[in-house]
Amino acid sequence: MKTKSIFTTLVLLLMLTCNAMASNICEPKTEESLELNGPYTIIITGNSVIGRDGPGGYDTGVRFSKGQTLTCYGMDGSWYKVKYGNGVRWVSSSYARPYTAKPAQPVVTNYVVITGDRVIGRKSPAGADSGIRFFKGNRLPYLGVQGSWYKVKYKGKILWVSDQFGYVE
Repeated sequence: MKTKSIFTTLVLLLMLTCNAMASNICEPKTEESLELNGPYTIIITGNSVIGRDGPGGYDTGVRFSKGQTLTCYGMDGSWYKVKYGNGVRWVSSSYARPYTAKPAQPVVTNYVVITGDRVIGRKSPAGADSGIRFFKGNRLPYLGVQGSWYKVKYKGKILWVSDQFGYVE
């Protein structure tokens, strides 16, 4: 009899546990659980996309434009939860997607470091003297090379310096 009682108790506990688990699985997601999935950015892919008051809910009168980015604070099914103005709106994933901006490419600026004194800045490779002189240690933005001449920028002007009097850093 003792074994039957233990078995019955275990079966009841198992049934209660399964019911509790099933109710958690089927329970609607709370705002708190949605916050765990965000925030991230979404981009609107449709034209004049409706902002709804809940997943599949009523039209709030808010329209989102194609290309507009919004901060998403989670999902419920196939619906994005976004904050807009002073409220929360829901956008169908049929008309939006997660958005990752391409990271800005680092600006690589090379310089020509002048190694001589009174180095002539020329108007073209081996061309006329511009009247501008550079001194040892000057660093000029490097724009390119043509033969043995470095193309540099100085005070908004494009000038040329012989590679005999500088190097690219």
